[in-house]
Amino acid sequence: DIFRPEALYTICISKPLILIVLALLYWKTSPKVNNIYLAALLFSWLASMFFISRDSSSVLVGTLLFFVYRAFSIYIVIKHIKLPGIFPIVIGCVPFLFIYMYFVNINYDAIGDALPIFVTQCIVISLLGGLSVGNYMLRSSRASTILLISTLFFAVSQFLFVIRLYYKSSNIFQPMLMLLFVIGQYLFYQFLVMSEGKKVNFRIMNETVKDSEIV
Repeated sequence: DIFRPEALYTICISKPLILIVLALLYWKTSPKVNNIYLAALLFSWLASMFFISRDSSSVLVGTLLFFVYRAFSIYIVIKHIKLPGIFPIVIGCVPFLFIYMYFVNINYDAIGDALPIFVTQCIVISLLGGLSVGNYMLRSSRASTILLISTLFFAVSQFLFVIRLYYKSSNIFQPMLMLLFVIGQYLFYQFLVMSEGKKVNFRIMNETVKDSEIV
């Protein structure tokens, strides 16, 4: 039974281990290692360690660390996509912002003093959603599709995380959060490696053209 306390604790412990495996996988497969992404995984790993505990202070620290991870993720996305412009980003942000703010509102009492942090998280995930949707609208490719799906998994996991604060007695959300988080992380890794590969190939092509012109 995956909802027993022992099983849930195992799930929580395995989440940080998965991030370590993902970092090693990226180190081996990336055509050009991005240290910012590795730093992002580190902050996500630290956040996961704090999220193992359910007391409010640990959740607060974990949320702050996860915010840093999200900020790094947005920086990586901006560096690897063609920015779609303000209007597509705003249009893409609206659904994420509306839904997330709704869940924050219905869980207002459970969130308590951590409300500013959760609102900030709401804005950050909405921005990531806006960038992903805008990029997909502007340039529909395999990489943009993977990024969009990854962002949707992250967004749903954030929604469930807020809901879990309200239904503290229910253990059903933890396995769902774990699954969504792992799939989202893997898809984001795929997007990054794919984007890095395109940049490396483009650079090689440019250097080849320049060499041929010299000759």
